[in-house]
Amino acid sequence: MSLVNIISALGNNNSIYPLLVRDCGIENVAKCYMTYKQNAKESEFVAKQATRERIVDEYGTSAVWLGGIPILNKICDKLIDFTGLSSKVDSALIKGTKYQGLDKNIEKFAKNAPKEVAELINVKNNKKLFQGLQVGKFFATTAIPIAIMGFILPKLNFSYTKKKVEDNKQVKSNSKTSGMKKYMSSLKKNNQVSFKGIERLANMSDLEKMMILDGGLTVGRVKTGRNKSEKAELAFKMAGMCFLNYVAPKWLEKGFNKLTKNIFGINTDLDVKLLDSQDFIKAIKNRTLSLPENIDEKTILDFIDQNPDSIFTQEAKKLKLVSFLDNKVRDPRKLVNTEEIGKLKDSITQFVKDALNSDSVEKFAKRALKAKSFNTILNIVTSSVLLAYVLPKLQFLLRRLITGTNVDPGINEIVGKNK
Repeated sequence: MSLVNIISALGNNNSIYPLLVRDCGIENVAKCYMTYKQNAKESEFVAKQATRERIVDEYGTSAVWLGGIPILNKICDKLIDFTGLSSKVDSALIKGTKYQGLDKNIEKFAKNAPKEVAELINVKNNKKLFQGLQVGKFFATTAIPIAIMGFILPKLNFSYTKKKVEDNKQVKSNSKTSGMKKYMSSLKKNNQVSFKGIERLANMSDLEKMMILDGGLTVGRVKTGRNKSEKAELAFKMAGMCFLNYVAPKWLEKGFNKLTKNIFGINTDLDVKLLDSQDFIKAIKNRTLSLPENIDEKTILDFIDQNPDSIFTQEAKKLKLVSFLDNKVRDPRKLVNTEEIGKLKDSITQFVKDALNSDSVEKFAKRALKAKSFNTILNIVTSSVLLAYVLPKLQFLLRRLITGTNVDPGINEIVGKNK
């Protein structure tokens, strides 16, 4: 994988790659180390238990996110296909838009994509069953991860800590007894997961589904907290993680791009792979780059269908805004994200204008490539520092203010201060 491809992947804040780097490569490592150092100020034994809990928590959650959820998606898709319906049909086509939908796509692609149209017809004739299956998929791919990450994993983690404490002869008997009673009491008070109104969630966007999942995970973590102090700390931590993982990187990207534009006059909205494309640079220089005339839905769809091999259409395909079949016909089973494609068109149009007004199109593109690469790396570094260092420091400060100790609140309730 080339450096440009790596930077491109890291610069896409709508994909899992930036999360993967920040979460597993930087944040988890730093948080585990800082947890040990913070708790070691009070007790070596407590530090080991707190660090082990943090390792299981962070990497166990990452494993479910990065492995479990994709597996659940595949299993659900297999089950949908088993019913005779196609899991590849976008459920958003049922509602559709002015120029996209089941009926519109069936009529438009009847000749060029008969197999795919047959799948659309089958969904149309079994609309309620298909919607029910989509609701079931949503439930399975959210409820199961929430239950594992928010309830089961923390309880298993805490139970193991309990066993280690009971086996540790250094713990005072009175601290252990009172702590264990409180611990067992807290476990009994924890409620089970409750999900209501699932039927209305089937048509939510991916971002909304992600927010539901993170919200459920936060609720689970807080509810399984062993005391009020731990619940408060977990709520602060999870809220901070959600903000810094999903909101802050996009804000930072916009901010860095705006600064680069204002200071250096360079548009860095485009993906680095496009900026590095010699075909793209050549088309700009020769004024042969073909783009839609407008950004309305019909114009964009017509352009894509008539120009499947164009640089613009191929870029939209790379960004997963549109899908094609092997015969270069647009996949009628997928809803085209014309709104995002319109934004892409505007960004390319502005870049072309700036490049043609510069001294050299090639030099301008190279400067834009370097600036975009720098902004992407700076975004990763900044958000990682906020996640891996600033957030834990604020969490530890909150702990000191609430409990007056450096020890994790949940472990402190069980073992007390291990002197």
